[in-house]
Amino acid sequence: MVKIGSDLRKIESRVTRVTSRNSLYLVVTLLIVGSIFALLGPTFEQMIGILVFATTVAGTLLFWRFRLAFAIGGVGVILLLGIVQLDLMIHSMKMEVVLFLVSMMVIIESLERSGFLRVMVAALVGRVHGQPKRLMVALMCLGAVLAALMDEVTAMLLLGTLILDLSTNLGVDAKPYLLSTVMAINIGSAATLLGNPIGVLIAFGAGLSFDEFLVWATPIAIIALLVTIPIVIGWYRKALDNDRKVISRSIDGAGSVIRGHSFGRSDWMTAAVFVAVIASIVAQSRLENLLGLPRNTILVAAPMLGAASVLLAKHEVAKELVESGVDWWTLLFFVFLFGAAATLEHTGTTLLIANQILQVTGGNDFLLSSVLTWPVMLFSGTIDNVPLIAGVIPIIFRLGEAGVNVYALWWTILFAGCFGGNLTMVGSTANIVAVGLLEKRGHKSFSMREWIGLGVLVSVSTVLLAQMAILLRNPYPI
Repeated sequence: MVKIGSDLRKIESRVTRVTSRNSLYLVVTLLIVGSIFALLGPTFEQMIGILVFATTVAGTLLFWRFRLAFAIGGVGVILLLGIVQLDLMIHSMKMEVVLFLVSMMVIIESLERSGFLRVMVAALVGRVHGQPKRLMVALMCLGAVLAALMDEVTAMLLLGTLILDLSTNLGVDAKPYLLSTVMAINIGSAATLLGNPIGVLIAFGAGLSFDEFLVWATPIAIIALLVTIPIVIGWYRKALDNDRKVISRSIDGAGSVIRGHSFGRSDWMTAAVFVAVIASIVAQSRLENLLGLPRNTILVAAPMLGAASVLLAKHEVAKELVESGVDWWTLLFFVFLFGAAATLEHTGTTLLIANQILQVTGGNDFLLSSVLTWPVMLFSGTIDNVPLIAGVIPIIFRLGEAGVNVYALWWTILFAGCFGGNLTMVGSTANIVAVGLLEKRGHKSFSMREWIGLGVLVSVSTVLLAQMAILLRNPYPI
């Protein structure tokens, strides 16, 4: 899940600057995509569909601040050319996903304003007793847990601010702690359907419950984090050794955050609502069976009821919670993106691509897994993973219709999309937040070489681990 407020929009503007070369890159990208797709013998409608979707994806990467314009314009072109009818387009815009995200954004915005998150983080970080390795591990574990329970952006904004404050007070370089934490956040975002937008997409698209995420995704994410921690500590061993002396002097300053904060009745109610919503989502499948409700009803209804309770409790700032807490810009982008992605399915484009994949792999399930894992990881590290996964989901459905057992493939693209986000600085929204926070405080930003060295090591290791874990759990015939 993503919550992007005004601070992040300022950060995005600093990090994703528009250059004069972007238009040329966009044209070249579309020419390459069109030329490759033309080899498959598409119809006119299929060619238009793939070019519109490619324009949305490439435009998101090259013109980040204008991504909504590309998404809206693409859907407008599709409707104007009569490729998809209006009622079918509206049906394809996945309002259940939007309702879920809106409701959770309201709850998390209220929880964040209450100060519970800052106090909890300060209390836990204050227990590291001045040991830099313990501090790094504590921040990584906190980041993974917060991302799994809320979303990657909230986790990064919260911990990124704390890291920069600590580094300033202690006189140490913030980069090792910031980079290690954002990588843990990307890993933790795969643990539940709450942590990343692609988890929400996959959950609703494939009909996966929170229980299934706990059984399939959470253990692999935990193992991936346990593998990543020694990699990161080994990578930064010299920096951590140098920090050992200076960091022990002022770490106890976190205690002032705890002592200086008090909570009102509405704050406690917000925390209780959040816990109740999470508990309801965890018990989703059991409650739906008990009440005789269609699948995923609780997944939408519980956050809606929670958001209603929060708005009633915070009635004096209810309008402000909705206006500032809900990222309407990103939600609208998702809505039109879903419409553009659905066009691929309605025109038969996904069937054409799925047949080509089956032809290349010969229907071998292990090869299918590999074909999806590594391209998704690579592209997730270089473009926004939401448009990518939105386009891959219909292809997996088509593979299922062709007789392929696709259940394990849902988890394959989840881990490839989330873990692949560690590859580069633009691989996930959390990465952009980390870079932006660093620049906003006047620090020298990460260089591509500085990021990608550790990024490749962590991404490849964790994605390979996830693929092997899925193979062991759900063996494919080789």
